[in-house]
Amino acid sequence: MKTHLKLYGNAFLFCFLFTALYVLVYFFVSPIYSEPSRTFHAFVGCLVAFGISYVFIKQDRRSWKEIGVSLQSSSIPNFLKGVLIGIFIMGTLVLAVVLFSNFSIHTNTNASLLNFLLSTAVLLPLAYMEELAFRGYPLLILKEGTSTRIALVGTSILFALYHIANNWTFQAAFLGAGVWGIVYGIAALYSKGLAMPTGLHYAANLTTSAFSVKSGGAALWVLTNKSGSSLEEYQASELETLLPQLGLLIFAILAMESYIRFERNKLQH
Repeated sequence: MKTHLKLYGNAFLFCFLFTALYVLVYFFVSPIYSEPSRTFHAFVGCLVAFGISYVFIKQDRRSWKEIGVSLQSSSIPNFLKGVLIGIFIMGTLVLAVVLFSNFSIHTNTNASLLNFLLSTAVLLPLAYMEELAFRGYPLLILKEGTSTRIALVGTSILFALYHIANNWTFQAAFLGAGVWGIVYGIAALYSKGLAMPTGLHYAANLTTSAFSVKSGGAALWVLTNKSGSSLEEYQASELETLLPQLGLLIFAILAMESYIRFERNKLQH
């Protein structure tokens, strides 16, 4: 019991320090830059995640490879698999939202694929910093010391709390980012690294960024509604966004239980 409490404490402390330092830097930089760029956020986040990871793995006498930070022959294929899975899952959710809300999709004639990819390139380091912070050391120690289910649910709760600290609503943090955290965690455990969950995370955010409510930007598609309501109004409705979030939650739970059974069967053979 004491060992479990220590593991919970270390995982919580790691994520708390990452979140606190990340928010603290933003707090001190805000007076200088009215709106720090996403590139700045990515740089600070990666720096903080690597710094805290270094302290914790040295204290535990672990290696970077153990927490998924190593370039292997499977890294690029796993990353690409994650990208495809992320596009499929988020694309399905977006299409479901569009159908449910009576939105129609139109091609943004002012956009190009190259410009879109360049303008959203920062999403990759932003995804990686969060994967390192939540699917690196915290997921590893909880998985080793408790169980797969506790590790996945525990790190997803910490991931949701991190988003609340970044001014997300309770619903968006727990039923959005938190549920995605379970999916990312499964990818990390299955692939034994951060390449696949980073690809999945990046693709999920990339797919969302591909849609906009007005032309003229870098988004590939524009959403319109015959009723005249805007996407902002739809997103502001917690009731309407609840259904796709619950759908993702059901998918995440089924995926988690399937992975746990997969692990058990693998051990038996």
